Amino acid sequence: MDFEGALGRFGFVPSGKSRDRGVRTYTARPNRFLTYTLQAYGDGSALFSWEFAIGDYLATKGIQLGSDEALNQFMFPREDDRGAQDAAWLAVAIERAETSLSSLRFGAAGDLDQGR
Repeated sequence: MDFEGALGRFGFVPSGKSRDRGVRTYTARPNRFLTYTLQAYGDGSALFSWEFAIGDYLATKGIQLGSDEALNQFMFPREDDRGAQDAAWLAVAIERAETSLSSLRFGAAGDLDQGR
């Protein structure tokens, strides 16, 4: 599968193009809280990131985060993934994001050890 096919397979749609740098931007929404963003550069490289609307998600669980200002309550990776515009690279980047998010278990004893 080529890169464009992979974008479609993962639900990415064009969301903008920078005129001055030739960067094409795509987004995908795997669920109502999670957004993937991919920037495809003219040199064949790509940058993948994600954001998770943690404030909105917690509200569905009856939990408030901070002052409950949901507009500014997003989780995102400390570092984005950069790689080639390649279907396999994109699949691995998405898998890393899913693994990172699924590892968050706030009630798991190991995650709440004191001193960490």
